[in-house]
Amino acid sequence: MKKVLGLLFLLYISDAMADVVDKIEFEGLDRVEAEAIQDCVTVKPGKNYTQSDLDAMLKALFKKDFFSYIRFIKRSNTLVIKCEEKPMIDKVAFEGNDIANDDMLKTIINGRIGEGRLVSLCTIRDVLSDLQVAYRALGCCSATITPKIIKHPGNKIDIVFEINEGSKTKVKKILLVGNKSFSDDELKDLLLTKEEKIWRFWDYDSHVFREDRVDVDIETLTSFYKNNGYPFFMITSTSAEIDFDKKSHYCTFCMEEGDKYTIKNVTLESKVDKIKANDFKEFITIGSKSVYNESLINAIRDNVRSRIALKDNPFIDVIVNIDYDKIHKTANVRYSIIQRPKAFIERIEIVGNTRTLDRVIRREFTVHDGDALNVYKIQKTVEHLRNMEYFDDVQISDSPGSAEDKKVLVVAVKEKESTAHVRFGLNVSDADGFGGLLGVVENNMMGTGNSVSADIFWMQKYYGCKVSVFNPRFMDKNFGAGLALGFHRYNRKNVDQSITKSAYVSPFVSYKIREDLTHRISYTVSINDRRWWSKSENKLYEKVPDNVQESTYLMKDEYGKYVCGELSSTLFYNKTDNSYYPRGGYDVSLTNSYAGAGGGVRYLKNELSGNYYYPLTQKLTFITSANVGHIHEIKNTRSAHRYALGGDGESMRGFDSYGVGPRDMAENNNSIGGNKYWTLSFMVKAPLSTREVGINGVVFVDFGSAWGTKYSKALVKDSSSIRASIGIAIEWAKSPLGTPLSFVFGFPLKKKKFDEKQTFTLTGLM
Repeated sequence: MKKVLGLLFLLYISDAMADVVDKIEFEGLDRVEAEAIQDCVTVKPGKNYTQSDLDAMLKALFKKDFFSYIRFIKRSNTLVIKCEEKPMIDKVAFEGNDIANDDMLKTIINGRIGEGRLVSLCTIRDVLSDLQVAYRALGCCSATITPKIIKHPGNKIDIVFEINEGSKTKVKKILLVGNKSFSDDELKDLLLTKEEKIWRFWDYDSHVFREDRVDVDIETLTSFYKNNGYPFFMITSTSAEIDFDKKSHYCTFCMEEGDKYTIKNVTLESKVDKIKANDFKEFITIGSKSVYNESLINAIRDNVRSRIALKDNPFIDVIVNIDYDKIHKTANVRYSIIQRPKAFIERIEIVGNTRTLDRVIRREFTVHDGDALNVYKIQKTVEHLRNMEYFDDVQISDSPGSAEDKKVLVVAVKEKESTAHVRFGLNVSDADGFGGLLGVVENNMMGTGNSVSADIFWMQKYYGCKVSVFNPRFMDKNFGAGLALGFHRYNRKNVDQSITKSAYVSPFVSYKIREDLTHRISYTVSINDRRWWSKSENKLYEKVPDNVQESTYLMKDEYGKYVCGELSSTLFYNKTDNSYYPRGGYDVSLTNSYAGAGGGVRYLKNELSGNYYYPLTQKLTFITSANVGHIHEIKNTRSAHRYALGGDGESMRGFDSYGVGPRDMAENNNSIGGNKYWTLSFMVKAPLSTREVGINGVVFVDFGSAWGTKYSKALVKDSSSIRASIGIAIEWAKSPLGTPLSFVFGFPLKKKKFDEKQTFTLTGLM
């Protein structure tokens, strides 16, 4: 009886909560047509409805994203849906911004706030938060942003963001807590975050505080310690406290180093029947008692993985497991070759690229739709994309596809704020005097992957300009092509009594034969005008006058206008540990040139050069450099095409520019250049400052010679005997002038009487 009464009560309550109306009306619609939202109206005239029906209808109407306010009102037998439409943006503007330009700020708000879009207060608050984050990333931690809304008839508004950027907050002090094995200076040198110092006046942005730099610094410190024997190193906490003046930060990194470990045993095993571990043991290059190095351990894994993949084993992988003996502070490294489940790529999706075109990214892929899911090839794709230097980050992940053995690869990229930069620098050189450089480079022109650069350079004895365009994937093929155009004016009054003007155009192609071997082919056509300068008259002549007694007649035919077309091929083999600052390995280059493919100058030229780097200690690097060259003159060659040594800070230091090589017998002692040359240098380089400042000391010994000429021995001073010099140098890779400098003090140990020496030389980086 009680159950029946309870059921009747529920039916009564349900009937009491239900309602019915004869008519449904909208109020407040202006731009939105009633027909556009009619499908959301689930309550029908003459039919019962409940509160849950109204709730569902409310959600459906808000989902249309037309309204900022909706309310249901029952008037007699009519259900009134009262709406307040979202205002439409007529204009978005920024006021007070200087550090961040309008285009950058519009990119941040793009897709949410823009002209012709509907907007709500919630959206404005979200955008405001993102703008604040962007300003903190730029170092403006005290920036304030106030949105101002200006209403217009027709429910339209202007949104003006009033910005007070304030000043960029600097890093006053970096505190490192817990480091015992490495000094503060060593660790600070690794960080992107830099302290405010007087010598950083030329690089103001380096000591501006940015939150994203702190995240990079945590990864850098962790990687450094784990590569130097500390597998359990960790950053326990970081803090960045702003000073009371809101102009500076105090950054603190707290760390626990843990114990230093060495490698005890390294093993390689195969869990795949068709692959034998012994076939790949030669690639295990880390030995017992070595200092624990996580990067080297992973590099060996990747190398073995690549060797297996090259033998057409797409579903084979290599994993590494490490067992730590915490008592003896040793680590056992176990590499295992395993079988992965067979999987294929259904499709590849690219996300995050707002500027770089999809095809520019896809042409770097080593895997494509339908290929096997090859771990090694995916790893190489990541490397290729990162090497493009268009992105701050590249991540590749896979998600389930339409079948169990199909995967969708998602390539997520984070583009750099800008791939363009301005180059500016001042320079001083004994060879060319005082001058500078001004240029602009765009490495990803309009997202096409093309590189465009323009430079103007001027020195007291040399000036010119250059424009170049380079496409690293010409016609989406696996080689690059480019074009360079330029103009130069050389003042060689003190060398061979000449001033030469040259304009040239040079198309070229470049491609990788393999990862460490590059081939470049270029063709250069130059139009030259070489004038003779009379010392006695201080006057330029187009040709050497026959009646001038102060000049030798050896180079009489070299003056005037001429065209030279040179076809050149360069092979470059690089096995160094770092392309920019090598400390280990070697590189070799071979250049073969033929002039005569156009123009009146004809010669064959061959040059071979190499460098060997060996780390003597953690800071000392031993460097050996060797060069050899030969030119076979055929017709109308000039002294500028031949070889002369000295004055460049690289070969035969201690001798003047063009100081070693054949010279004429006249009083002027003009350099005429030799047909052959060789140099051999031994150097020891050590840092004299932090890596950031970039000052190195160099001790060197140079040997070499330049000799051989087409002229009669009775008319020239020439010798193939060895010249030698010794000296020291200070090189400043990151000088405040904007270009590298080397201060070279060289002293000849062996020379010929007609050689010209020079104790001090100021030049570029060695």
